[in-house]
Amino acid sequence: MRSADEVNADANKVAFMDTRTMAWEDTEWPGVQRKVLEFVNHPKMGRETSMLKLAAGASLPTTTWAERLDFFVIEGACSDEHGSYGKHTFVRQPPGTTQTLRSDAGCTLYAKWRVPIHQEVARIVIDAMTAQWGEFPHRGADVLHLYPNKDGIETGRIGHVHTHRKLPSHDHSIGEETLVLEGVLKDQFASYEAGTWFRMPCGVAHAPYTEDLRCKMLIREGDLVW
Repeated sequence: MRSADEVNADANKVAFMDTRTMAWEDTEWPGVQRKVLEFVNHPKMGRETSMLKLAAGASLPTTTWAERLDFFVIEGACSDEHGSYGKHTFVRQPPGTTQTLRSDAGCTLYAKWRVPIHQEVARIVIDAMTAQWGEFPHRGADVLHLYPNKDGIETGRIGHVHTHRKLPSHDHSIGEETLVLEGVLKDQFASYEAGTWFRMPCGVAHAPYTEDLRCKMLIREGDLVW
């Protein structure tokens, strides 16, 4: 991972970032800007969570990743030597993957670099626009699972909560982070509109609900503790 000052590095604190009001920062790569949501320097739990914006024709340098890279296309489209990825496509590149990520027309990505939690070998590509979603009735939502949760160590999914739903109060034994993609989610702490990112530490309970708008969000669990 690159060297940088830590951002939201205390996993015991609730974190909230409104990406709509954050300024884009230039990177060392021409035509590429970032908004850093989280940066943790740690030999086992090191990670960076950022929004990346690639201008039309921009690319990242060819890199063989030492860490795991997950990214989700918020807007636009991008490609590399492995394939092309349109809006709302999730991609996981395991460590050792060589990639030259580029965008012909421009795109915005939600990206996470992570020191591997366990041995990573599988590359994952899921187009949320065409994939088969499942029902999540006890949460009043539809759900698309992004990567396996066989051992309970980590999980990732996109949830789409229906209107006027009150989810049961719950905490997160392995922590949780959420990026709101569409609509609005509320709880006793705040209102989370599209473009907001928030992180709940282990053991902090909240009772989310929706009102007149559905809420679509990308949820990750496990990055805070392993």
